[in-house]
Amino acid sequence: MKNNGQLSLNLGGGSRVRKSEADPMHSDALYFAILPDREVASSTAELAGHLRRQYGFSTKPRRSDLFHITLYPLGSYNGRPEPPHEVAFAAMQAASTVSKTSFQVVFDRAVSFGNGDNRPLVLWRKEGNAELKALYRELDDAMRHIGFASDGREKFEPHMTLLYRGHLIPEVILDEPVTWTVRDFVLVHSLQGEGEHKHLCYWPLN
Repeated sequence: MKNNGQLSLNLGGGSRVRKSEADPMHSDALYFAILPDREVASSTAELAGHLRRQYGFSTKPRRSDLFHITLYPLGSYNGRPEPPHEVAFAAMQAASTVSKTSFQVVFDRAVSFGNGDNRPLVLWRKEGNAELKALYRELDDAMRHIGFASDGREKFEPHMTLLYRGHLIPEVILDEPVTWTVRDFVLVHSLQGEGEHKHLCYWPLN
């Protein structure tokens, strides 16, 4: 990750790409995200595997290099090889105004989200992560300033998805919380049907 105070921008073929199985929930979309440290992602993958075995989930956990916290969704663009450039450019302008400092994110439990046949298993914290929510609000204000109105201002619930197509389980309090220092955020383009994430731009926190 780039943390030298400068934007790290790549909109061309050299964009950082991560591959995985096709993801039914995050495909062909553009969003800002927080990524865990590599060590945290690796240990979280082990945790996800343990929970899968313990609770009999039929689907495999996400690959560790695709773990992320969706910070701010910008929309889905089905059938397009690239998101609209005007949307990406405006989002980058807004993100460049964010002045938040680095902070800790903490998830202390695993819970079932959603309903019906699709209940993602996610890491979550019932109370806390105020700094993460503050980053969301600052980014939301910046996006609204350029005319992008989100309907999720009061709906942002920080979490990190471990696997999809799960079933309802009791809330699991973790023996050790999953935590790391957030030092930057990234604009992600998720590609439909290919399970690929392009990291278009990073913004370091002060």
